[in-house]
Amino acid sequence: MTDSHSLFSSYEELVQNHARQFDPQIAQLQQLVTTRMQELRAAEQTLVDAQAIELQNIFNALATDARCLLPTPEFRTFVQELKQTQSHNWYTRKSEFSIAEDPTTWLLATLELPIGLSNYQIHEDLDGYDDERNYIGYSYTLSLRFGSVEHLIEILYKRIYNVNDCTETSIKEQIDYYIWGEVEDLLTNMPYPKEQQQQLAQEISVLVGYSSKVFAFKPRTAIFEYSSTTQEQ
Repeated sequence: MTDSHSLFSSYEELVQNHARQFDPQIAQLQQLVTTRMQELRAAEQTLVDAQAIELQNIFNALATDARCLLPTPEFRTFVQELKQTQSHNWYTRKSEFSIAEDPTTWLLATLELPIGLSNYQIHEDLDGYDDERNYIGYSYTLSLRFGSVEHLIEILYKRIYNVNDCTETSIKEQIDYYIWGEVEDLLTNMPYPKEQQQQLAQEISVLVGYSSKVFAFKPRTAIFEYSSTTQEQ
């Protein structure tokens, strides 16, 4: 019978040879990657900071007068796509958006009062309940200022019931179900004819809905992932 020493000796010698040959190289490679990533992050930070400054400039512009978005190509595209979007939820309005595809021609663009949007925040509700089930809810709030009147709007955009059951509302549904009514209420006491109030409610609601996409912008950072190689036992 082969003794245990001779049975394992060849294997152990191979393991030791492997460790001597590859462990130092792997450790050196890991150090090189770590050092290089630190160099890249340091070089990247200047550009990330510049992005953050530009985003803050955009947010400041929205707080001053969000109508600065009206002539942008991105907003015009958003409006065009929104007008073509159909919603199948029972709670959405049956009427389609009657706003013009060119936002620069909107009634909103002719007003003297500024439309300020600010204080965008994301919220998590761990105790949500919809009369049937508990859920984790995600919403965002932002402040809408129309002239001297300011109003906080809250929009629920995601519900998680369990791992395999999650519902999200589209931008159109957010506008239709959450934003539009709030804006209509805000305009009730404004000195505009009823027809103009309805038109302004549509236009402002679309502007608020689009702004949520802008407020969600974050500075872009480079991503690199690798698995640290460890010795298998």
